[in-house]
Formats: sequence, structure tokens, C-alpha cells
Amino acid sequence: MSISLLVLLAMHVLGDFYFQSDKLALRKRQEITSVFIHSLLYAIAFLPMVFISSWYVFLILVLSHAVIDFLKYVLMHVTARNSVLFILDQLGHIAVLAGVSVWALPDFPMEIRYVSALRIIVLVLWVAKPVSVLFSELFGRFRPLPGEGTEGAGKVIGYLERLMLVLLLIIGQYGVIGWVIAAKTLARSKQLSDSQAFCEYFLVGTLFSILSTISLFLVLYRW
Repeated sequence: MSISLLVLLAMHVLGDFYFQSDKLALRKRQEITSVFIHSLLYAIAFLPMVFISSWYVFLILVLSHAVIDFLKYVLMHVTARNSVLFILDQLGHIAVLAGVSVWALPDFPMEIRYVSALRIIVLVLWVAKPVSVLFSELFGRFRPLPGEGTEGAGKVIGYLERLMLVLLLIIGQYGVIGWVIAAKTLARSKQLSDSQAFCEYFLVGTLFSILSTISLFLVLYRW
């Protein structure tokens, strides 16, 4: 993967996920003004592109993002398949980033150690909040009724689980991954034994975390 695409992916994930609150993300579904506010926040993430490249590249990235988000907003009022729209939305953004990195940006000169650090940063940023949002979009309807320690703690546990998986994959300690899963299972043992619905949701979440982390690792390190 080119350095320019890595840089664009880092800027995109910051602008699209970390520069907006959960409240703004929900309001974007009902209010077109919230889509506009999000586009402005997204533009902030890409401001360095003005100095790295040019204004026209900055405008292409920001305006294309705004157009794709507007189309998503319109389609959300036509269909209830939000998970499909979310995936198509991200694929559209990534396609634009890939196109810009190939046709409008030169590959940045960078020492190998800095490239490695950049790759790790991009991987960590993508496996944290974006994977959590994707899981909620795909499987949120299967979430059991709220119980003690199952809501906010579960999200944090998911973050930590994926960050540990990233670390183990980078250093090549694949066998330790099983111990991470065992520790997570032990912490939830009472809920797993008391609720079949929670047990199934827990299993889906764990497998999804592992699959998504490994997939992103392979894309960033093998592509």
C-alpha cells in the first residue's frame, strides 16, 4: 500500500469517525444541517493536504465526501437497510481516496521506520471506533436487553480486545490470541451461563472482532 493512501486513510478515519460525536452521527440521519456540520469537521482533518499537495486536491476530497454523505442521507429516507448504506458509504469514500492517491498525489518520501509507525497508527485507528460502529450497524438489532455492565463496558472491552490483537499480530505472537479470548470469556462467565441470547451475541462480537482485526491487518501489511 502506498504511503499517500496510508496518509489519506488516516485523515479519513479521523474526520469520519473521531471528529464527530455519537450524537452528531445520530442527528445526521434526520437533519441535513448535521451532514453539513460533519462535512466541515471532516474538512479539518484534511487541512494538512493544502500544504502537502494543493487546494484542488483538498477540495476534491472534501466535496466528494460531502456528496457521498448527502446521497447516503437521501437513501436513508428511502430504505431502512442502514448497514448496507454504511458499508457502501465507506467503500465509496475509500474508492475516492484510492483514486486520488494514484492520480493526484505523488508517493511521499518517508523512512521505513516512519512508514511502519504510520501503518500501525492507521491500523489502530481503524480497528477501534470504525469496527465498533460497523458491528453496531450489522448486529445491533440482536443486542440483548441492557443488563449490568453490558453496554459501555462491552464497547471498551471490544476496543481493548482489538488493540491487543493488533499488538499480537504485529509481534507475531498468534498463539496468545487464544488466551485473550479465554480471559474475555472468563470475565463474562456468569452472563454467558445465565443468558443464551447474551452468549450468542458475545460469540458473534468476539468472532467479528477477530475477523475484522485480522482482515485489516492483512490489507495494511500484505497489500
